[in-house]
Amino acid sequence: MDSLNMEKLFEFLKKNFLSLFLGIILIVSSLIFYVIYSTNQKNKTYASQELYESYLNKFSTYDASELKNLEIKLNELKNNNPNSIYYYLANFYQVKVYFENDEELKALNLMQELNLTLEGENSKKYFLRDLSRIRLASIFIDFERTEEAREILKKSFSFYEALRLEKLGDLEKSIFNYKMAQNYYEMAIQESDNQTQINMLNFKLSSLASASNEN
Repeated sequence: MDSLNMEKLFEFLKKNFLSLFLGIILIVSSLIFYVIYSTNQKNKTYASQELYESYLNKFSTYDASELKNLEIKLNELKNNNPNSIYYYLANFYQVKVYFENDEELKALNLMQELNLTLEGENSKKYFLRDLSRIRLASIFIDFERTEEAREILKKSFSFYEALRLEKLGDLEKSIFNYKMAQNYYEMAIQESDNQTQINMLNFKLSSLASASNEN
């Protein structure tokens, strides 16, 4: 019985040797590819982290003459991994840099590009997506592009609801719709658990009352 089974096994191996061999090669190749891919991704992540720290170090001490150096470091992050969370975070700082150096159009273009990327992101970085919405809406309000800001702020947010309401208040105030601005600020106060933000909202309500009296 054992001899018969062995003969059947050998016969099976002879008939299916090529298929079995190719199957083994495929499995081994897949494992090797996975190990190489995983190692490469880890290396990219470590490199992104280091590049981000280098960017932050430069950001913390930069002056206007070093703006180009910051852009170079941002591009290094992008070239290493344009989908890295570190690259996304650095973009927020770079937008701040542009505003501080009267490069408002560059700030707008960069934030639009970042927001577009995060709106289509498959990794569900909703907290970054929503933050980019808030920042882009703020820039649109500064540029008096209120309808574009409103379109963004009327979207469904997963985070930063109090900030979203505050920005809607800022938008309404910018077009002298003080009653609606007041409503949004009051809703933001109810939504917020951040005392610093609540204090700012109360200040905005006070300034809103003054502006209403002047008109």
